[in-house]
Amino acid sequence: MVQNEQLYDKIKEAVNAIPMKIGFENIDGISEYVTKRVLVGYALVQYTVQEKDLGNREFTKVFVKSNPVYQDGSGSGIYGVDTYIGNEETVIGIVPATGSTYGIFGLMPLDDISLEQVASLSFSHFGKDKFLGFEYEGVEHPNWISMLREKWIEKVYDNEKDRELWG
Repeated sequence: MVQNEQLYDKIKEAVNAIPMKIGFENIDGISEYVTKRVLVGYALVQYTVQEKDLGNREFTKVFVKSNPVYQDGSGSGIYGVDTYIGNEETVIGIVPATGSTYGIFGLMPLDDISLEQVASLSFSHFGKDKFLGFEYEGVEHPNWISMLREKWIEKVYDNEKDRELWG
């Protein structure tokens, strides 16, 4: 809920003035504000969870999930594929991705970013990419830049309201 329309509008204007583009992650890990990562498939991963029922008896639940596997452009020195598999997880299969499929990520500002820092356009004020969604060939998808701008506006507005509140 926006309590200070004037502040919100000022932040929105600053964020909308940033010339955002969509691009592919390159070998150095440098990308645009919105990055497309080629999705090459999904790793089917099995993991177990130990639980207790109401009678305090232990039982095991076995789950299977799919982890997206991306073409790696993170600058790791090894240009290959990348996904995260936890220590207690086992890959039980791979499913290839369909045609042109991408994971879409947006560069997010650091948690304490101010309106002044956003206006400076310095990449030192930005942290990790945030997963925004998937893009499949032939399927309508959101306007990724608009989505990212909204997330920035929300974050900066919350920070500025906290600064106003706490001095």
